[in-house]
Amino acid sequence: MEKKPFFQGLAKKTIALALAVILWAFTNFELDVERDVRIPLHLSGLPEDLIIVNNAPENVDLSLRGSRNLLSSFAFSNKSIPVDLQKTERGVLKIDLRRAASQIVPRGIDIVAARPSKLSLNIDNLVTKKFKVKPVLGEPDSGYEISKKIKVVPRSVKVKGPASQLSKLETIETAKIKLEGEKAEFTAPAQLQLPSQYMEVLEGDHVNVTVYIKDIILTKEFRDVDIVPRNFGELEYSTTSDLKATLVFNGPYKTINNLTSDDIKVYIDGAGMGQGGQKRLQVKVDYPNSNLLKLTSVTPKRIRVKVKAPAVEESPKT
Repeated sequence: MEKKPFFQGLAKKTIALALAVILWAFTNFELDVERDVRIPLHLSGLPEDLIIVNNAPENVDLSLRGSRNLLSSFAFSNKSIPVDLQKTERGVLKIDLRRAASQIVPRGIDIVAARPSKLSLNIDNLVTKKFKVKPVLGEPDSGYEISKKIKVVPRSVKVKGPASQLSKLETIETAKIKLEGEKAEFTAPAQLQLPSQYMEVLEGDHVNVTVYIKDIILTKEFRDVDIVPRNFGELEYSTTSDLKATLVFNGPYKTINNLTSDDIKVYIDGAGMGQGGQKRLQVKVDYPNSNLLKLTSVTPKRIRVKVKAPAVEESPKT
């Protein structure tokens, strides 16, 4: 009777199947396979009156040894390494991360290494304190100055943070407020600058700052400026003092800095002198930007002028 094809070489097929099953089992169940996995670190239970003042790692890298099936299933299990901080007190807390990871690693898997292997947490008391706000100002434009005390609203703020850090503070500063281009009073919001990432302003993160800007007023003196006689016509006259004046001006920085003696006209007016005698004539001054500049002093204020009477012609004798 002829053998069926299926049964031909049955012994060889059986041996091949057995080898395949053994190889599959060896591949999937041998215990010396190692694998690196990254597991999130989960801190919980910290009392409300405490705060961690250093950065803990977000993940822990574990080197694991175990069967391929167990390692694969664990790697995709979405587990995290738990660290319970309920009984924590102020100070430095040291945690063995390899031991903490053992809580979530199933039997049959060994933890070869944990990176980092240790965790140190700096724990401080969480407190709230009130601080005055100190505005930080830039430099005003040339010729301008801050005219009076800066106004800050609110003047103080409450800050929550580590007790050891807050104890070192006296004020809370703002970000720098630019004054370039400002020529009068203005109000602007200013961001509060906390010196530590562990601090928090409880009522908003900015204040309103009012700055009062004005022109710098300078004094400028001119000496020995010529006093020019005007409207004397053909009159012969003399003065009892030199025709020189000293002038003092007050005015805004830029305007007064541009003022020169060539811009100033100083004179006495002889229009009302008449044909003889003497008078004290006022020293008059013309200058540009009189709406901005103020003439505060003129020396001398008056000049004594004497006019010589014209000679009387004698009548011819007859």
